[in-house]
Amino acid sequence: AREMQKFRRDVALRDQDGQLFFDKLHFKFLQMPLFTKQEHELESRFDKWLFFLKNLENLDHIPAILDEPIFQKAFRTAELANLNHEQYTAYEKNLLDYLGVRAAMVTARDEGKAEGLVEGRVEGEVALLRRLLMQRFGDLPDWVESTLTEAGTSELETWSGRILEATSLAALFE
Repeated sequence: AREMQKFRRDVALRDQDGQLFFDKLHFKFLQMPLFTKQEHELESRFDKWLFFLKNLENLDHIPAILDEPIFQKAFRTAELANLNHEQYTAYEKNLLDYLGVRAAMVTARDEGKAEGLVEGRVEGEVALLRRLLMQRFGDLPDWVESTLTEAGTSELETWSGRILEATSLAALFE
């Protein structure tokens, strides 16, 4: 505990009489050269962060004790910060290419999903209209089947609205 007190300094502002100037303003100073714990001595997350910060420059991989998502992210960030201009430009280009491809894939998936929903709705409307026509007019001739399967949503809606008043299949599809 005494070693940690030397390493971590809690500082508060005091006036000329030694009175606390403002109790809401404190400074914490970490004297990194005094942090001497080795990998096998790290006990807390605070210890791990201090070890990471002190030794980052010399790490070429993430030590097992720091193999946690937060340290992996920090390590990746540090690697990016260490790239030279040329490497960083190449990284940004690759990242933009990746994001463009990913956005295109998401858009294609969303469009496919929307298209599938429309097709499913049309197929459902065709099936419902077919059942209603069969109840009203009996077996349907081939020309009605092909007319239904080739129809769009607006035509299907029009025919569905006319079905109760139509006196024949021909009158319905006029």
